[in-house]
Formats: sequence, structure tokens, C-alpha cells
Amino acid sequence: MLVRSRSYAALGVDAVPVDVEADIAQGLPSYTVVGLPGGAVRESDDRIRAAVRNSGFPFPGRKVTVNLAPADLRKDGALLDLPIALSVLCAEGVLPGEALEKWIIAGELSLDGAVRPVRGALSQALLARELGVTGVITPFDNGEEARLVPGVHVAAVRSLREAAGILGGVSPVPGDLPGNPPPFLRPEHGAAADPVRLPDMADVTGQPMARRALEIAAAGAHALLLVGPPGCGKTMLAERMPGILPEFSPSEALEASRVYSAAGEPPWPRPLRKRPFRAPHSSISPAGLLGGGIPPRPGEISFAHGGVLFLDEFSEFRPDAREALRQPIESGEIRLSRAGHRYRFPCRFLLLAASNPCPCGNAGHPKRICRCSPAVRDRFSRKFSGPLLDRIDLAVSVLPVAAETWSGDPPGETSADVRRRVEACRSVQEARFAGRPHRSNGTARASTRELLGDLAPEARAFLTRAADRLSLSGRAIAKSCRVARTIADLACERRVALPHVAESLQYRLPGFGIGGTGEPAG
Repeated sequence: MLVRSRSYAALGVDAVPVDVEADIAQGLPSYTVVGLPGGAVRESDDRIRAAVRNSGFPFPGRKVTVNLAPADLRKDGALLDLPIALSVLCAEGVLPGEALEKWIIAGELSLDGAVRPVRGALSQALLARELGVTGVITPFDNGEEARLVPGVHVAAVRSLREAAGILGGVSPVPGDLPGNPPPFLRPEHGAAADPVRLPDMADVTGQPMARRALEIAAAGAHALLLVGPPGCGKTMLAERMPGILPEFSPSEALEASRVYSAAGEPPWPRPLRKRPFRAPHSSISPAGLLGGGIPPRPGEISFAHGGVLFLDEFSEFRPDAREALRQPIESGEIRLSRAGHRYRFPCRFLLLAASNPCPCGNAGHPKRICRCSPAVRDRFSRKFSGPLLDRIDLAVSVLPVAAETWSGDPPGETSADVRRRVEACRSVQEARFAGRPHRSNGTARASTRELLGDLAPEARAFLTRAADRLSLSGRAIAKSCRVARTIADLACERRVALPHVAESLQYRLPGFGIGGTGEPAG
């Protein structure tokens, strides 16, 4: 008897439909899997036999053939254990075969019949909604992430016997269609109820220009470079960025959790509750930063999707890793081609980078003397290519705070105060760009033509003169317009005026942006 069930294979963050066909014929007892199975699938014979028998079901003593279609797509991982076992039981007549067509099934089996969590359950639920299937049968530990997708029945099972009970009509079919926001996105589970407190902006003493740049970057999703001597507070400022970003919307949480679900990265198998903050070490390889491997898995830029990617000691990163950021910063996704397949990973992140101004770190320090020769500084500045720096919207020099400032200045604004302004600015931007792709990503991808139309005549004339004097590229002009638009939105202004453009140009630094004194060259 031949039966067919539905499952999936992970291709990047996407789930590709896979038909699991099981045929039982007369012949010597054997078990064969065809259809380009990976190592874990080829080894499933003994695992599935033991799980079926320890769950109280008979395993066929005849010739069992399992085909995984399409045959040209490699199937990796143990998520096909459960659909194979259920297909074999249906082909043996233990369970009704027609019940399989209502579900997309995935799960790894233990020898005792328990169902272990699998990667990509969120993509599994999205695939079920796309195909119009009733729902998904998924491991119990993956139930919370699968329920993020509205309109899909989720049967989260702990064992093979529970899954068989649902197909056989013994256990009730779940009737909960998650039309409401997931539990962790409801108000009672929001940031106010979260016991984990993020670092607060009130801890930052002084640094008014850096604080302002941080707020603009958060409001418009702009890339920010902090340059200054060691110990002046660059890392401290960057760690407070997540606290001033708006809370996750349901759609953003769904998209970001999908990356972690596909990779099996913590907090998997639970969905993300806060915007991610990723800070890889400077020794990371291009594959670790962008993604890669066999099969390809997401890199740090994808794990930062919807959140912050902080690159401390930016000058110490490998040149090929730094330069590889140029395309993802602009496109918001990265595509890798391996063995005839294309893997897509989203990576709309807010880039924060921090660097010393020179090898000794003292260039621009008010009291210390930089001992680097002009040739050494020149070699250091060449670490940063013009095309890469051209893609950074804001660059700020951060200088040490005077000792009297530490004890004399009152505490600064809290992160909550700054976040309220950022949220108001993001609301204005979402209303302006409603119905367009990436509308939740601030002004970072707004069209240049539209932004130029928002400029007041005197602001446009000032930008033209500045672009000619500073030799700004077309990309730099566009980024200056976007930053000016964000500054105007923070000020609740409909038109972008000359002061907004002037402030945005203060953050455009030619070359590496640091002159002999360590001050911005612009």
C-alpha cells in the first residue's frame, strides 16, 4: 500500500514542501530511503523502528520503501522522522491514510517514541498557511513558535503515540486558531513585566553629541560609527541602543524569530521577546558574519535582523569581513548559492561600529599625546575603504569626559524618555511609507527623489553647496537627506529645513573622518 504525507525541508529561512511517500510490498524485511536523503535521514532506520515498537505499534516485517520528493533537493536533519513513521503506520493500515493530507508534519523521534524539537517550525507553520493546509503537527517544544502564525492549527505533540492519536481520531484535533497576538506580545507580557532590565541611557555622563546621534540612528535605522580613544564610552553607548528602540511588533517578531528557528540558535525553540543585540568578536570570519557552511546557516548579520549589530574594535575586523558588509547594509538580505540552490537570509539590522582613531588610540585626546607617525596613521585610515564608509549614515567623534563632569553633571535622560521620542518618530515614518516594503525600517530605505522633494528651497541650496565643497557622492547625498528627514521627524516638522540638513552634514565625515587632531574633518 502506498501513502503520502507532507513535510518540509529547510532552505535558508524558508520551508520547501517535501512529500514523504511510503510503500510496503512483499519481500524480505528491509527499509530503504531514496530521494537525496542527508546523513541523519539515512540513519533513521533503527531510530524509527525502535520508536514505533516502543510506542506499542507493529513495524512492518516486509519491504519498506520511503521516497522523499522532490528528489533533487537534499533533505538534512532528523525532522522527517515523525512523518516517515506515521506514513509507514498508515501504509501498514494501523492509521487512516487520508488523515495525513490535512497536516504538515515534522519531528525528531527518540528511541522511546518521544518527539524532540526541530529547527524551522515557524517556517513550517508559514508553509502550511501558504499551502492552505489545515495545520501542523510539530514537537511540543516548538508549539509556542508555531503558534506565532495566525490562522494555522497547531498540534504540539510529545510522542509518536500522541501524533497517531490525532490522525486516528482518538485525540481531539486542536481548535485553537491563534488570531490574537502571541502571549508574549500581549501587554501583560511586555517590557514592563519583563524582569530583565536593559542598560539605561541615564548611566551615560556627558557625551551630548553621541547621545544625539544614537537617538537619530534609532529613530531612522541609520548606521552609526563611533570613533574615539579607549575608555571614552563607545561600548557603553552602543549597549544602550536596544533600550531606546521600539518594542517588537507581531510581524517583526515573526520575521526575526524565523531566523533563530531555522538556525536552532538560542532562544530557540522559543520565539524572540526583545530586539536582538549581536556583538561578534573581531576575529570572526566572513562566513560567520554573513552566513555560510554546508548546508548554509545564518550569520551574525541575520541573527541581528530587526535589532542591532555592534562591531566593536571595527578596525581589527578582517578586511574581507568588513568589506562584505557593503551589500547587506543596502539590500537588507543576503543570498547564498550552494549546489544549485539559493539560500535567502534576511538581515535588516541597525549597524553600530566603534573604532579607535589611530593605532595608539590617543589621536584627539585632550590630554594624551598621539605618538603615531603620519605614515602609521595613513596606513590605519586605509583599513576603511571609501565605499564602506560611504554606506555609514552617521559618524561621531567621542572624546573622554572630564573628571569634574562625572561628579558635577546631573543624570541624563533615561532610555524610556528617549524611546518615547523614537517611537513617535517611527510612527510618523510608518504612516508616511505605509504600504511600501520595509516601512518599519525608518527612513533608511526611502527613495532619494521623495526625500529631496521634502527639502525647503534654502535647505536644498545649502545641501547642493555642501555636496560640491565636500565632494559628496550620490549615496552620501541621499544618506544626508535621509538623516535630515529623521531629524525633522524627531522635531515634528513636516518640511526638512536648513537646520536639519546642517545637522545631518555634521555627521558626514570624508575618508576615515579623523584629521590630525582627532576632530571631525567636516
